[in-house]
This record gives sequence, structure tokens and C-alpha cells, in this order.
Amino acid sequence: MRFATLAALATAYQAPPRTCPAIKRRAPPLRATAAAGDVPATVSTLWRYPIKGFPPDSLPQVTLVENGTFPQDRLWAVADAADDGGFDAAAPQWVHKQHFFGAFRSRDRLASLNTSFANGRLTFYGADAVTVDPSTKKGRGTIEDIIRRRVGAATKLVTGGEAHQFGNTRSGVRHHGDTRTVHVVNAASVAAVRRATGLDVDAAVFRPNVVLEGLEAWVEEGWVGKTLEIGGVLLEVIARTVRCDAINFHPTTGKRWPDNRDLVQEIADNFPAVGPYLGVYARVARGGTLGRGGGVAVM
Repeated sequence: MRFATLAALATAYQAPPRTCPAIKRRAPPLRATAAAGDVPATVSTLWRYPIKGFPPDSLPQVTLVENGTFPQDRLWAVADAADDGGFDAAAPQWVHKQHFFGAFRSRDRLASLNTSFANGRLTFYGADAVTVDPSTKKGRGTIEDIIRRRVGAATKLVTGGEAHQFGNTRSGVRHHGDTRTVHVVNAASVAAVRRATGLDVDAAVFRPNVVLEGLEAWVEEGWVGKTLEIGGVLLEVIARTVRCDAINFHPTTGKRWPDNRDLVQEIADNFPAVGPYLGVYARVARGGTLGRGGGVAVM
């Protein structure tokens, strides 16, 4: 019932289908500017999520390749051993997040996890730090056991390799036949939601890869079919991000919003021209290095 409700809500606000033109230079590019004054927008945050639904790592910079995503972003996922959606590591395809334990399905039990990923090894911080290599059978078993004890069900750590991302969207598959995308969020839109709802909402609620500062709220709603230039990187915006029940939990406490408030519905109610959307998905049209503080142009 919940899936049907969210799908209906998104459909009600769905913009007409758009086709994305081939990437090409347009001169002069439009500068992405702040609400007051001609201040160029910048990258404030870069986040990578090695395991789908787990906490992110904050990165100072990241190197992207064409049609890729952040290295190791959502490279692994913790599947329900009893219902993994038919995921096949040998021929990985997009599988709905309902089959994985994480922010959507188990936020209340996993939000308090404190992890980091470096040099191919994942560390869980607690009374005693535990560092494992998820590419090994022993490492996978340790991770599966940690999550099993939290969610109370048998789990299975899966990966489709660097060419597969356990993303939340089919947008990349529909647009260019690839699961890998980059999720971009506008900090001003997040601030608008925080003011309208009075909830302790920040960008982490929406689990982006890139957070942009210095924009007008909701300006990103007009970006589908356009290209962002950040340093030497080109990001072709391919879809808006429809929100789901995962945003109804505080990102660090894992608790639902007070009085069981529905943030998806409140975004749609407070911003009817926007609907249940916040953020955009992009394809890496030209690779390069992204860094915090980098300027942004919209073409």
C-alpha cells in the first residue's frame, strides 16, 4: 500500500517526458547564482556510500569517468537472504531497494552505524573498531553477521562490481543503459523544506553525492536536459529525484519525524509546483576531478 501511495503521488506531479539533447558546448553558459547577488554556486559536500543504505564517507575530491559514478559508491548492498529480488552478481541488473537492508527498509536499526571506507576496507566503529575487507569471504561474513544482529534476519552482502551501482533510480538504465548516476542536491531547496516544515532536515536526509551551495531554491527543477559544468567535469542532468519513505527518518538517530510526519507528503503540500521531488540525477558526460569549493555553471 505504501508503494502504491508514493507511486500515485509521484505520478500526479510528474512532468511531461523530456528528451535529453546530445551534450554540446553552448556559449555563453548560464552561471548558477545565489538568491541575492551574482555569487557563483559551489560544491560544498561530496559524499560516497560504499554500502547502499549505510553512512557516507565525506570526500575532499573525487575523480569521475564518463558514464561512471563516485568510485565505490553503492558498490555493495546488504540483500535480504530470503528475498534478494533475483540479483545475479554475474549479470547484475537494477533491483528495487525493497530487497536490501538500508536507509529505505531499516533506517531505524541501521542509522546509528558509524563506518568509514578506505583502501578497500570497511571499518565499523563501536566499543571496539572492526575493520574488514568486503571483497573476501571472511569480510563479507563479518558484515552480514553485524547487520543480521541489527535487523533480525539473514543477510547477504552482494556486489555487481565497479560497473554496477546499487542506486535508487532506474533513470540511468532508461536514459543510457547504465545503473550508474550521480545524485545532486541543492542546499537552498533543503533549507526551504526545513523552514516550511520546522523539521531538523539537512542535506544528509536525501543521501546525495554532491551538495551545491549558493543557488536559489528549486532552480534545479529546470535542469533536466541541461548540463552542469564543475571544473572540467560535465554532468548531464537526466531526471528529477522522486522521494520515498527513506526521508521520513532522521539520518543519524534513525527515528521517524515527530508525530510520524510524512516528509514526502509535506514537500508536495508545501511546494505544489515541485511535488514529491528534491534533487536531480545526472550522467557523467565528461570525466575529471570534482573538488569541494569548485564553481558550477549550467549550460
